[in-house]
Amino acid sequence: MRLNKSLWILLGIIITATFLRFYHIEQLAVFLSDQASDSTKTFGMLRGQFTLLGPITSVGGFYNGPIVYYLMLPFYWLFKGGMISGTVFQSTLSVLTIPILYLLAKKVFNERVGLISMFLFAISPLMIDYSRAAFNSYPAIFFSTLILYLLFSVHEKFSKLRMFLLGICLGFIFQMHYFTISLLFFSFAFPFLDKKISRSKFYILLSIGFVIGFSPFLIFEFRHQFLNARLLLNYLQSSNISTKSLGNVFIIWPEITAKLILGYHFYLGLLGFIGILFFSFYSYIQNKKIQSNLRLFSILFILVFIVGLVYGGVMQTHYVIAFHTSLIILAAFIIDRLFEKNNAALLVFCGLLIFVNASAWNIDKEKHPLQKGLAISDFKYAASIIHKNNKEKYNVGMHAQGDNRAMPLRYALNLLNETPVHYDNYRDIDNLYFIVRRNEPITSLKMWEYTSFGPSRVVKRWDINYEYFLYKLGK
Repeated sequence: MRLNKSLWILLGIIITATFLRFYHIEQLAVFLSDQASDSTKTFGMLRGQFTLLGPITSVGGFYNGPIVYYLMLPFYWLFKGGMISGTVFQSTLSVLTIPILYLLAKKVFNERVGLISMFLFAISPLMIDYSRAAFNSYPAIFFSTLILYLLFSVHEKFSKLRMFLLGICLGFIFQMHYFTISLLFFSFAFPFLDKKISRSKFYILLSIGFVIGFSPFLIFEFRHQFLNARLLLNYLQSSNISTKSLGNVFIIWPEITAKLILGYHFYLGLLGFIGILFFSFYSYIQNKKIQSNLRLFSILFILVFIVGLVYGGVMQTHYVIAFHTSLIILAAFIIDRLFEKNNAALLVFCGLLIFVNASAWNIDKEKHPLQKGLAISDFKYAASIIHKNNKEKYNVGMHAQGDNRAMPLRYALNLLNETPVHYDNYRDIDNLYFIVRRNEPITSLKMWEYTSFGPSRVVKRWDINYEYFLYKLGK
């Protein structure tokens, strides 16, 4: 009877999570310049243009690995490269994380903590937001959870297959974001934390798996004299650890806690994070049965903290993505302890969490706020207008989303086999299509993409939506 009850709860949570992630997915999907660039690379692979490089990092001038392109490829094949392909991939991966999170939390603590962890993940505003954007770092949520599950499984019983899979997952995740090196350090230190594990077998299997998982990027590095490794080392040598970097690393944790489970309310996140630290430490002292597992989480947290400290700059939420689901599990553990003997109070508390987080889900919005008024459907509509209208040499641009090159529009045109001139050339063209806000005169634009076209006249204008026009400009 208890097993059936748990299965129903598990199924209900997965259905809820699926609804929150797939509801109005095309309207709420994030499709900005980064997503358009990654989609162009992935769609190119369908046409035989394979790559060994992922997207460039925001600092340092080095690149991530290409593994996310390869993981997304089946979805782009299934949806014929449609602009929603990457979002469906990310949303699917987010839902698949839930049963693994349940198994991990159940293994580390108990089944009740597993169910609470699933619930927190399902309604998490940050996890829902991550699911709506095909961004190179976000699949690390799934793989970090799987890596921890495999490690804790090996902690219980050594398995050659799990060790091999662990190595592959580490090879994958390190291509998604360099901050996930904390998981690499944690995994390689694991035999010293668990003396029952055979170190020789552990490292051999882990290394073989890692080389296989990391192989696409490793091939590029061999071919180019370890270019990215050298750029990364140069960046690390130039980084400075200071009191400012210490402040950046500290401030990210209440921010993450708020975005994960407390509706983006920073001060609630601050109280929540302090509470998690205090109760985890208190439980470590009081309960010897869970000391080993809490110690492992503590070591991982310290490693993530140190990596952030070495980075030194302003931290973004995905920089500490290696600890996202660990923080959820620790929060679930504390909630379980607080309502250990009172299921009714636990249900009330869960209802309160839904109330606190609901407004941050954005399911009532017509478009995701990050889209700034231009959704996937708007770019598809603009592309169809250009496709029907234009027969001459042309280029495109826009004054929106901080993306003057109009990468989402370029990708929508690519799907229609349209080829505007490259975005480094706005001079040697006959026509220029430009998306601009309705309340902004086209003649007031100052960006290079418009001014380098030269003296122009408005040939035609179309309504894209209630916020934007599409202009066709001629010489």
